[in-house]
Amino acid sequence: MTLEQIKTLLVTADPNIRHYFSMQTGDAYSYWEETRRLGMTANNRHNGGWRFYVHRYTKTENDATAQAIFNALDADPRTTVIWTNGGYDQESGYIHHIFECEG
Repeated sequence: MTLEQIKTLLVTADPNIRHYFSMQTGDAYSYWEETRRLGMTANNRHNGGWRFYVHRYTKTENDATAQAIFNALDADPRTTVIWTNGGYDQESGYIHHIFECEG
């Protein structure tokens, strides 16, 4: 997937998602970041894919947008996704959802 394709997919789940770090505040916010290009194919060419992470910070348990992000990533045959919980921050009140992806 290209970076534009990743962005287009993520916006379907969260229209307010940002690329790279977000300084948003409020009840919830999301951002995504690519971390590296995927490996070469047998003919020494890049396959166009990326490893990327999606971060969702929310103060709501069972956040519908976190579920929508997972559903969009899981349903797309071009992506693989692992959904983990980065924990609860008692000071800020945010739950951190982390989606580790390749696409």
